[in-house]
Amino acid sequence: MRHDYSLWVHSGVGSLAMVLFWATLLSVKGSLRHRRRGRLFFLAMLATVLTVPAVVMLRPVPFDPGWIVSLVYLSACVGTVVTVAWTATRWKDQSERFRGPHFRILGPLIAFLGVVVLAAGLFKGDPVAVVLSWVGLAYGAAMIHFAWSRAPLHHRWWLSWHVNAVFGLFTAVHGTLGFVIWRGLVKPEATRADAAAWHVGVLVIALLMRAVVSRQRDLPWGFFERSTQPSRTPDSGQRVKG
Repeated sequence: MRHDYSLWVHSGVGSLAMVLFWATLLSVKGSLRHRRRGRLFFLAMLATVLTVPAVVMLRPVPFDPGWIVSLVYLSACVGTVVTVAWTATRWKDQSERFRGPHFRILGPLIAFLGVVVLAAGLFKGDPVAVVLSWVGLAYGAAMIHFAWSRAPLHHRWWLSWHVNAVFGLFTAVHGTLGFVIWRGLVKPEATRADAAAWHVGVLVIALLMRAVVSRQRDLPWGFFERSTQPSRTPDSGQRVKG
């Protein structure tokens, strides 16, 4: 397969994922249509990941180990976030199953890969790698904390995980495919710095969209109950004798 063919296949599957994202987002939440479209979106995201190796390996340039690291990192991140988004709704009544062995493995894995990609990006002066390291660092850290914490869970912890993961996938689709489209139609000479700026912009949009959902549905960003009782010291409530 030629590189341009692999790129067209990857872009086609990515475009399908983008359409399915918006079709799912604009449907009634929790409805049968929403669930069906959501499943198709998740499958399209996994299919997008499966098309990446051909795009990377068939590039008409000398072999670069850094691209292999990027391939492994992005594949692990997308696969993990899809898994989190999917299982959060399926296992919403089974928190221990949700944060089971797979969760405890994937969290540290993408966190470690995020550190590697960040270090490599800083060393090589690659702004795209530096920016994209946020995925492994943010989701990995959150997964590690959630896996081992035994604090009381918020009653909609599963929805927070689902929504946070979905908007993470929003950045994956619109950050990569959106930039490819923009570069092809507007700025063919776009640089790595332009790509990094695009990814930052998409991330900001995702955070704003998440904030809107939080406000509309009174949905916390985190997963644990917030204590409403003031902290008490051993001496609290005791009168000081003079």
